[in-house]
Amino acid sequence: MKGDILLQNISVRGFIPATAGKNVKEDKKKIKLAIETKLGKNIESVRNRINSKPLSIGITFYLRAESAHAKKDIQSLNNVLLAVLSPTMASGKEVETGLDIIKDESLICRTIIEKKLVESEKDEGMTFSIYEWSN
Repeated sequence: MKGDILLQNISVRGFIPATAGKNVKEDKKKIKLAIETKLGKNIESVRNRINSKPLSIGITFYLRAESAHAKKDIQSLNNVLLAVLSPTMASGKEVETGLDIIKDESLICRTIIEKKLVESEKDEGMTFSIYEWSN
């Protein structure tokens, strides 16, 4: 079951994160910036609410059916987001600071990931929410 909402309906639109290659680093930065912009000065409060709690994450990827992104495996897309939410974002040999929202991925008890097909490139992207997991 879902518990308390810890972070709700964060939306990143206009691109799909690369899962491999040279664009991964830049796409992680785009996602990070979008989340930082959305949360603003509340980011520390979010970190404190999420810290050490069992988590449930719901992620929806919006993809054009005719795009190469729609054929990507959903777990690879998910990994890009989790890297951004973690303390550090590794891209090849480089390591950058992540958002430090999810400090320990072992606390993720449930992840629901889905793809939805959209008509235009501007509608591509993702939304996600984080809940406290309760049995």
